[in-house]
Amino acid sequence: MHDVVSTIVTYFWPKPVILCSHSADGPILGRVNTALNNSSDTEEQPWYASSFGTAMVLLVSGIIGLIATLVLTYERVQLWMNPDYVTSCDISVWVSCGTVMQSWQASLFGFSNQFIGIVGFTIVITIAMAIFGGARFVNWWWHATSIGLGLAMIFCLWLWTQAVYVINTLCIYCMIVWAVTIPAAVLIFARNVSQDLIKVTPRTKMIITTATWPTIILLYVVIAGSILLRFGEAMF
Repeated sequence: MHDVVSTIVTYFWPKPVILCSHSADGPILGRVNTALNNSSDTEEQPWYASSFGTAMVLLVSGIIGLIATLVLTYERVQLWMNPDYVTSCDISVWVSCGTVMQSWQASLFGFSNQFIGIVGFTIVITIAMAIFGGARFVNWWWHATSIGLGLAMIFCLWLWTQAVYVINTLCIYCMIVWAVTIPAAVLIFARNVSQDLIKVTPRTKMIITTATWPTIILLYVVIAGSILLRFGEAMF
């Protein structure tokens, strides 16, 4: 009996010692410290860098953008069928989707820009739903997503300059597309920086993540300001 007790004590005694030890070398305490460190790292991440936050950014921007694009597509088809068709946002000389959609800028690549939007926003929604379903994407996929959204934002900014300063007419549904593309592109880029997919110095990382929302707001203000300066007298 004494031998049995000695064996049990000998087997179990080191384990409480490891658990209570202050050394991080113990296997149990090491796992606890690792979990705490990971939790700390997660807490330092901005909300849009989490899986849920990223999915929400993509889903909301994707749904709104897709709806606006589908409306534009419907209006464009009606114009093809009837050149005298009046679109739902033909409010005045200065606000007319029909005028914008019939410009060469609206078919920059030889076909209507709306078709690019349908494909692009559908992909964005698909990525969001996959994340909600538990999917995890490799790094190159996030780089591709960020590049795609970045190019989309640049395209939207170019269309903004064309609408305001060249076509001299605004398109409400187009502006909705601009409004959702800009934050999606900026936030996903900042998300990749925050997740260390884009290697930068800690200071640069802090600057980028801190300047995310000011950048989005600044772009909104610049676009809104240019519209007011250009069309303010006509509108008011």
